[in-house]
Amino acid sequence: MKPSKGERVAQVLVALLKSSCYLALFLGIQVAVMLPAVVAVGVQTAVGGGLVKEDVVYQLLTDNTMTFSLISGVLTLMVILIFYRICGKRPSEALWIRRVPAPTLWEGAALAPGLYLVVTLVLAALPEAWMESYSEASAGLDAGGVLGVLAVAVVAPVVEELIFRGLIMTRLSRAMPGWLAILLSAAIFGACHGHPVWFCYAFVLGALFGLMDWKAGSIWPSILGHVAFNAIGQIITLLPETEDAMWEGVMLLVLLAAAVIALIADRKAVAGLFRPVSKQGPLTAQLSVPPGAYEFDPWYE
Repeated sequence: MKPSKGERVAQVLVALLKSSCYLALFLGIQVAVMLPAVVAVGVQTAVGGGLVKEDVVYQLLTDNTMTFSLISGVLTLMVILIFYRICGKRPSEALWIRRVPAPTLWEGAALAPGLYLVVTLVLAALPEAWMESYSEASAGLDAGGVLGVLAVAVVAPVVEELIFRGLIMTRLSRAMPGWLAILLSAAIFGACHGHPVWFCYAFVLGALFGLMDWKAGSIWPSILGHVAFNAIGQIITLLPETEDAMWEGVMLLVLLAAAVIALIADRKAVAGLFRPVSKQGPLTAQLSVPPGAYEFDPWYE
């Protein structure tokens, strides 16, 4: 029996509340990790008889972005795993960490070079004032090195996919159409990146990652796609800077070649991403939807 309108509204509110809790966990741990360092600067400044300056705090956060990101990411993973261990639930099901066939598994990674190329070209076309503001907002994320690779290309993608796709999107999808859950979770994902430019391309990436996961019934495609996308950025930070922009041109050509090769290698899975799925298809069979969940299938109707 289909739930009444009042029951449907209650389900939506519960889904939104759960999503807010997961988002609060994600952001709260980040604040908790940074707060001791900020307080220490404040105490040290106060003892010296001075006032805490915003630029000093900003520089502290910027210089230690990788450290804060790595610590908060690991703590978030630990909290999630401990929570489901206490609840007696399998994280693989609760977080949609399900096995998928190899072609589908790699579709996110196959799209990553092309996505990074498109984002790079779009950013290059933006007004200089926008890019200066964006560069300032993303300062500290291009540190490179082992710490940068671990924080940006490994821990951050895994944690973000667990939160925004594995928890938020899947909970929203139990009370609303899949397409709306994907877009809403992508908007939350983009908003957490702060800067308007960052929001725009994070929203697009989040929507595409959500589509991959929704069709696959697993967050593995977006995890690998997110890891590959961020890893490309970390590799590019290692390139030497030249006045004639030679390396930038080489980078674009390499990305173009990698995008074409990756798409050809995984063409079946990528093509399937843009085809509708029948109600008897693999998606419906893989999803474990509780009684009373939303029955509308946006990929079919």
